[in-house]
Parts: sequence; C-alpha cells; structure tokens
Amino acid sequence: DYEAEAQANEEQAEMATMEADQQHNARRQQFLQIMSALNVSESSRGLSIGTGGSSKALRENELNLAKSDLSSIRVMGFNKTRQFKLGANQSRLSGKASVLSGLASAGGEYMTYKERTKKRTK
Repeated sequence: DYEAEAQANEEQAEMATMEADQQHNARRQQFLQIMSALNVSESSRGLSIGTGGSSKALRENELNLAKSDLSSIRVMGFNKTRQFKLGANQSRLSGKASVLSGLASAGGEYMTYKERTKKRTK
C-alpha cells in the first residue's frame, strides 16, 4: 500500500536525521577529547596552554578538521533525510495517480457500457 510505503520512508528520514545527529555529537566529542589531550600534554611539560607556535598550529588544524567533518556530516544527513522524504512524497503521488487511473478506467468502462446498452434499447 502506498501510504505504508510513504510512512516507512518518513520513518527512515527521521532515523537518518537521528543518525546524523549522533555522528555529529560523536565527532564533536572526539574533537573535545583531542583538545583536552593537547592541554594535558602541554601542562605536563610545564608550558602555558595554547601559547606555543606548534601548539597553536595543532589546535587550529584540529579545529579546521572538526569543522570540515561536522559540515560533511550535516550535509550527508540532510541529503539522506531529503531522499527519504522525497520517496514518501513519491509514494503518496503514486497512490493518488493509481486512484485517478482507476477512476478514469471505471469511467471509460461505464461510458462503453452505456453506449452498448443504448444500442440494444433502440
């Protein structure tokens, strides 16, 4: 049934959104852990956190990588969600088209029947 297929696609769209959110959160958590590890490493060597050139470069590199990853995760999640929502809409449209086709066919059959019975009554 077309409506069941549409509902399944909508549920998959919701799941795709949730999956993207989970991936986003996991990547963000990974970034925070890396930054924390850098802080621990610097402080264990007696350095002021984030003041050295290589430290700053590492932080900026990690930040840029995380931003890129998070952006990609969002885009992929959006595309997946959109794909499933379009599938749901397509299923509904197919169902409507099927109903209209059935009605048109029934109307044509009725007109043919009416023409045949009109010839018999004359």
